[in-house]
Amino acid sequence: MGSFGERMQREREMRGITLEEISESTKITSRCLQALEEEEFDKLPGGIFNKGFVRAYAHYLGIDEDQAVADFVVASGGEKEQPLPDPPEPRAVTLGQRAEGHPNWRAIALLVVLLVTVVAVLWKLGPSAVRLVAAAWTARSNPEAAATSPAPAIVTPQSTPEVVATPPPPPPAATKKSVAKAKSVAVAASSPATAPPAPPAPAAAPSPPPQARSSDFVVQIRATEDAWVQIVADGKLFSEGVMVPPAEKRVRAAKQVVIKTGNGAGVEVSFNGQPLPPLGEENQMATVTLTAAGVQR
Repeated sequence: MGSFGERMQREREMRGITLEEISESTKITSRCLQALEEEEFDKLPGGIFNKGFVRAYAHYLGIDEDQAVADFVVASGGEKEQPLPDPPEPRAVTLGQRAEGHPNWRAIALLVVLLVTVVAVLWKLGPSAVRLVAAAWTARSNPEAAATSPAPAIVTPQSTPEVVATPPPPPPAATKKSVAKAKSVAVAASSPATAPPAPPAPAAAPSPPPQARSSDFVVQIRATEDAWVQIVADGKLFSEGVMVPPAEKRVRAAKQVVIKTGNGAGVEVSFNGQPLPPLGEENQMATVTLTAAGVQR
C-alpha cells in the first residue's frame, strides 16, 4: 500500500485535487501539506497541530480521518493519542484567608481613593460643613439636651443682653413682740409734747424706660425641622448651633442681621412680624441678609 505520504498523495491525485485547493479550504499552507505527503514531519509545527492537519486533509478528501491519523502516528514514529489527565482536585479555601506576603492591592487602592474623596469633599465645603456635621452629630447623640436647652437672651443693637431687674426679697415677718413695741413707740411719739412731724419730701419721678431707636428692626427665627443656624447681628455673633423644633430666637438690630442655615426648608424667618419666603430647600445651605429696608438680595 505504500507509505503514509504516498497514500495521501495518491488519494488526492485520484480525485484531481491540487494542494492549493486544499490549502484554500482548510487554511493550511501548501508547504505543510506537501511536507505531509513527503513525510518531512520536521517541517510541521508539531504536537497536536500535526494531527489536526491530517484530519483536515483526510476530511477534505473524504477518507477515514481516524485511520489517517493512526497511519500518520505510525509513520512519524509517535505514540497514539493519550487521554487527557484528570483535572486537579479543587483545594478548599477558607473565605477571608490569603497567602502571606501578597497584600490585597485592590482593596488598598480602593481605600486610598475613598480617603482622598472624603478629604476633597470636606476641603470644598469648608469649615462651615465641619461645624454643621459636628452640631448634627451632637444633636443626634443627645437630643434631650438640645431640645431642653434655654433660648439665649434678646440682644439689643449693641449686642448687649437686656437685664431684667428682680425685686428684692420681702423682709421677714415681724414677731408679735416687735409689733407691740413698735405700737408703744408710735403712741409715745403722738403725745402733745412732741413737735408735729415734718411734711414728707416729694418722691422722685421714675425715669422713663429707654426708647428704641426708630431705625431698629426685629428678626424672629423659628425652627420647623432640625437645622444648624448661625445669626450675626450688627457684625457680632449672636447665636450659632442646631435649633430643634419648636425653638425660636428673636434679635433686634440697627444695621444688619445675617442668617446662615444648613437646612433652608427647616427655618421660618419673620421681619418686623412679617413672614419671609422659605430660605431654600431641605438640607440646602442658605444665607439671607436683612437690614432696616428689608431683605438684601
